[in-house]
Amino acid sequence: MSNTPAAIPPVSATYDEVPYDSHPFAQTHPSRLYVVGTLFGMRPTPVQRCRVLELGCAGGGNLIPMADYLPDSEFVGIDLSERQIKTGTAVVDKFGLKNVALRRANILDIDESFGTFDYVIAHGVFSWVPAKVQDKIFDICAKLLTPNGIAYLSYNTYPGWHMRGMIRDMMVYHSSRFTTSQLRVQQARALLDFLAQSVRQDNSAYALLLKQELENVRNQADHYLLHEHLEEVNEPIYFHQFAERARAKGLTYLGEARVGTMVTGNFGPEIEKTLKMLATDQIQAEQYMDFLRNRMFRESLLCLNRVQPNWAVNPECLRVLHVSSAAWAVGTDGKPRQQVDLKSDESVAYRSASGLSMSTNRPLLKAAMQVLGQIQPGTMPFDVVRKQSRELIGGADSTDPKTIAEDTQVLAIGLLNCYMGSDLIELHGMPITFARAAGPKPTALPLARYQAERQPTVTNRRHEAVRMNDLDRHLLPLLDGTNDRPALIQKLTKIATGGLMNVQKDGVTLHDEKDVTTALTSVIDQALANIARSGLLIS
Repeated sequence: MSNTPAAIPPVSATYDEVPYDSHPFAQTHPSRLYVVGTLFGMRPTPVQRCRVLELGCAGGGNLIPMADYLPDSEFVGIDLSERQIKTGTAVVDKFGLKNVALRRANILDIDESFGTFDYVIAHGVFSWVPAKVQDKIFDICAKLLTPNGIAYLSYNTYPGWHMRGMIRDMMVYHSSRFTTSQLRVQQARALLDFLAQSVRQDNSAYALLLKQELENVRNQADHYLLHEHLEEVNEPIYFHQFAERARAKGLTYLGEARVGTMVTGNFGPEIEKTLKMLATDQIQAEQYMDFLRNRMFRESLLCLNRVQPNWAVNPECLRVLHVSSAAWAVGTDGKPRQQVDLKSDESVAYRSASGLSMSTNRPLLKAAMQVLGQIQPGTMPFDVVRKQSRELIGGADSTDPKTIAEDTQVLAIGLLNCYMGSDLIELHGMPITFARAAGPKPTALPLARYQAERQPTVTNRRHEAVRMNDLDRHLLPLLDGTNDRPALIQKLTKIATGGLMNVQKDGVTLHDEKDVTTALTSVIDQALANIARSGLLIS
């Protein structure tokens, strides 16, 4: 048997053989890109009427939900994989979407005949294509973006990818002698297991770094392992090199999709002071912060070089944005706090699901957190948040011009600080609406119902991938507006007694129809409430 490594299959072949799981990526949504552009002084095209191009759209899992929610916008996706394009097109046809087109095409073949776009998305593409294709991506952005257009490009970056790149090199060396994608993934996992075992008791600096990276890589799905680590091309780049190549093509660095990573103050006052001495511009500041973080992945936004970003954010720009927050008030014991004195100057702490927190004694900001909590995870226009917050605390007429101006300044600064420094506040470029509670005959998003029958995750109105448990996965397709709770329980009972769903009590699987019905009756309201909180119900 020959030990000569086999040639790595072309990209289109590996994606046809093992399709990449096609999911939504919240940070790529035009609503998020609109926010960043607005914060940094641009006037991006409104999300409700825009044109979007996605390079490497896979099966349309990112693009189709956008098109479904934004019927007056137009979406074009291209991908080399015929299998994935066919899969996505079947979904487009199923729902009769006329505003999205998925095409099998090479990035190198895109030209002016595609028209211009307000937003260009390339998630998980740039680092995995040759240099000439990377240059073409820059050319597409420079030539096809509208004057206020924004491009999103994600890519692997140094210094963080130095260590992960070593592991990739090891996996490629070992697995490239095998001829099928399935075998290459299996052998790559076998090597990872061997490496993990060999360094388990070793506490040297090299072993400690290797252990951490091995755990990150070993836990990834097969499709991710193949396309992230075992493809022929995976070329990380230093951020300053990326920015320079973009500039040479007529593009300007706008910012990051996750704006909080751009804030030097998040490192603390001493480091922030040093960074300001080291860096003469935003590009240098970003590069030094990558050094400090050992950053390995970026989601950078670009615009045309005729645009000059203003990174000194004017809080007034929040007036055109929509706000949401899932944070809650906590007491000194860290437990959720039921009552907050909005009118006093008592400092109150708020916490997000990630554990980040902030405190404020400003009545207006405390009132805003309460207003947002009542509609979460939906959004509310900034001016409505301001008006309702003032009405909660009183003390002035919420329609008085002087009060509006003063409240806008206070609230905009407070919310902006939360957005830039934590995840307690989200900003959006469009409203996000859905039913906050399940009605008598609940209706879930049609696309989510379709997805629940075929995959473990569904897409909500916030453009997030929501992972379903066994009950939710069978319940969601039934939420078509025709079933009340007794009908839902009856149909779920039939599914469970037919062996398609596992219903347990005290760790024991139930088989008796009456027992199953009783168990489902006790949890149906909680299950529907969870689905509502996930942003999946429309009535």
